[in-house]
Amino acid sequence: MAVKQRARKDEDKAARRRAILTVAARLLGRKQYHRITMAEVARRCHLAKGTLYLYFRSKEELFLAALEDELAQWFDALGEQLAALASGSADAPERFAATVARSLVERETLTDLLPLLHTVLEQNIDEDTAAAFKQMLLRKVGEGATAVHLALPGLAPGDGVRVLMRLHALVVGLRQMADPAPVVAQVLARPQMEPLRVEFEEELRGSLAAMVRGMLPLQVVSSVA
Repeated sequence: MAVKQRARKDEDKAARRRAILTVAARLLGRKQYHRITMAEVARRCHLAKGTLYLYFRSKEELFLAALEDELAQWFDALGEQLAALASGSADAPERFAATVARSLVERETLTDLLPLLHTVLEQNIDEDTAAAFKQMLLRKVGEGATAVHLALPGLAPGDGVRVLMRLHALVVGLRQMADPAPVVAQVLARPQMEPLRVEFEEELRGSLAAMVRGMLPLQVVSSVA
């Protein structure tokens, strides 16, 4: 009986944790990270603030967990999408880039949180939390790299990981450029400012395709040209 009660209690805790992460993600879809408070998260979850801190010791830890969930889901979905591509086709870099870009556009919570990872979310967590996150990331990057190599068989060994690491840098930079502050967005809306506007999916698709082509062996690029 004690074992069953403990299992039920663990299930309840896991369900509440998932509910908290869902609320946090919804809030992020409505307002910027810096405007969200733990008190608001607790209120929307119908929890005492102290209870929320039993699950997540800081706002950074909460949203790092949300990012972890988003990354895991994205890597799993991307692996399936890349497996459906025709590897080695003449337009493989473009097809690959389009698939990746679209997969990220469809996950706004993920692209909202990625730019915060190094500068905010990793700044107020303990070593165990950091290690658990990096272990998850290491595992998923390894799985993702395998999928990248299957979609782009011309890549050199190890370049699948490099594609994903460079993709991370592209997403962080382009996502911030494509989502300026309201006053800057008003300025960029002026006709003469058109060259400075960034459309996230379009720029990510083009940048990623160009990067991948540059990483393919010369003979592969020549045969496609």
